[in-house]
Amino acid sequence: MLTVLTATGSRPDAFALCKRWMARQTYAGAVRWIIVDDGEIPQEIDQDFREGWTISHIRREPYWRQGQNTQAANLLCGLECVGRDDSLIVVEDDDWYSADWLEHAEAQLCHASLVGEKRARYYNVNARRWKQFNNEAHASLCATAMRGEAINALRRSCELRKTFIDMRLWRAYSDKRLFDGHRVVGIKGMPGRAGIGIGHKENALRGERDPRGELLREWVGADAETYIGMANG
Repeated sequence: MLTVLTATGSRPDAFALCKRWMARQTYAGAVRWIIVDDGEIPQEIDQDFREGWTISHIRREPYWRQGQNTQAANLLCGLECVGRDDSLIVVEDDDWYSADWLEHAEAQLCHASLVGEKRARYYNVNARRWKQFNNEAHASLCATAMRGEAINALRRSCELRKTFIDMRLWRAYSDKRLFDGHRVVGIKGMPGRAGIGIGHKENALRGERDPRGELLREWVGADAETYIGMANG
């Protein structure tokens, strides 16, 4: 069984899109989706989400408060339900995923126990700014999959720091493989609880301007219209 882990809370609009991207995944096997939700108002989740998927909705307390960073705590909570023999894919609640992401990432795990997509793409929907990074030695957490000892390495990374969990994981672990593909876009500036990573503040993503959304349409196709419609102003 494939396990998907998502940490979320106080992001209803972003999480609604996350459900949409997961609902259309082409992966044909059984999936257990562990959702750790520390928002005061729970995310809306349908237990009959799709055939072959089992949903575990964990309400972690204390609930998130403005200014807190609970990502590591939420991930650790979800990892308590993940075994060494699982194949685990981290799906972040505010990012875009192609329909074949789970299928492709799971297939990559036959090459190494830690795999991920390099040359990350980020897009801030409010600032209409984008940036493609040249990371060749690590993947963003939103574009990372793992199995075996790599799952324990993620636990250690979450225990040791609250930010840049992915950087520590990839630096500390040796059985790893990065691949091309551009099946994930890190979306910034979504409504609700602010993100903590690079590019969430409108002036923080010092990338190129995309005033008409043309680059976003190139990256995510027709899904761009949804993001453009959610942008402030």
